[in-house]
Amino acid sequence: MLGEELNFTRAANRMHMAQPPFSQRIRQLETEMGVSLFKRHSRQVQLTPAGKAFFDEIRPLLAQLEGAIEACQQVERGTKGLLRVGFTGRASQMLLPLVVRVCEQNFPDVTLDIRGPHPTGDLQLLLLNGELDLALCFLPLTHPDIEVRVHATCTLGLALPKTHRLASSRQVSLSDLSADPFVGYPANRGFLLRTAMDAACKHAGFIPRVVRETDTSQVLMSLVAAGVGVTVAPQELEKQEESRDLVFKELSTEGASLDHGLAWRSNNSNPLLRKLLEVGSF
Repeated sequence: MLGEELNFTRAANRMHMAQPPFSQRIRQLETEMGVSLFKRHSRQVQLTPAGKAFFDEIRPLLAQLEGAIEACQQVERGTKGLLRVGFTGRASQMLLPLVVRVCEQNFPDVTLDIRGPHPTGDLQLLLLNGELDLALCFLPLTHPDIEVRVHATCTLGLALPKTHRLASSRQVSLSDLSADPFVGYPANRGFLLRTAMDAACKHAGFIPRVVRETDTSQVLMSLVAAGVGVTVAPQELEKQEESRDLVFKELSTEGASLDHGLAWRSNNSNPLLRKLLEVGSF
């Protein structure tokens, strides 16, 4: 600072120090180095040749240090850094673009590390292991160390092939399908959509006979359209898939909906996460 200002008072002010201790620190530095860095006059300070050489060498390091300090402060303020976001395929269909847009508009210097799609169960493990800051997924997640925020509710329906015996019926009860083969998301792998289907069938009085499993909604709807089986799936798929070979029926039973939203570990210390949760209308 003194090399730039050539004035002890102004240099001390920039360092947020009183002038006497600042002057003393410069003396100590000269003693440690064994050279005189400044020529001191009553109203003026000049660099000695040794001081100028030292200042020219250290100037890039000072600029780098100032940049590092500013970057550190930006991370602490939650305006710069890395945010790791995981998502499920179906639950994040609309929420993921919203999160990305909020980050782009409010935190342009933030780097988003987006991972997925993963089942909700896998995302919970990644949160608990500290490998993710935020998960966009189906809810609930009931672990005591995880906080959640519901974004929307997904309505579930019955998907049948167009050739099904009940395809033209105005109303179809899930119990009417107790003898039918089912297709679904994988069991015991953290897919809450599969958990919801099994729970709905159990409430209707039977355990579904699942003949095929798949990770993706596209393949699931293709299996239904091909007549492999029936399924319980998000009602929104009726419009998104636009298949002439399948039909959707209203699911009139307990557990006919499933929440989805955001989840994070309650002791997560990433300032970016808190900033995102504050500014985002999720």
